[in-house]
Amino acid sequence: MNTQKNKQDLEEQIKEKREKMIAAAEKYGFTDEETLKSSQELDRLLNKYMRFFRKPRMNDYPQIERNSVLI
Repeated sequence: MNTQKNKQDLEEQIKEKREKMIAAAEKYGFTDEETLKSSQELDRLLNKYMRFFRKPRMNDYPQIERNSVLI
């Protein structure tokens, strides 16, 4: 999987979704269902994008119990 391509695709999706949200806010207002839906979709895209920059933490890896027996 090409991580750089995925990141660039997400950047383009974020740009398009932001423009759609702004247009909806200008046309219908900030509290309209269409604006809020676009805002939530933009939030999901931004959260996904931010995962590219997150440093892994120990809790992100599977934990193995000390006394467990592997077969």
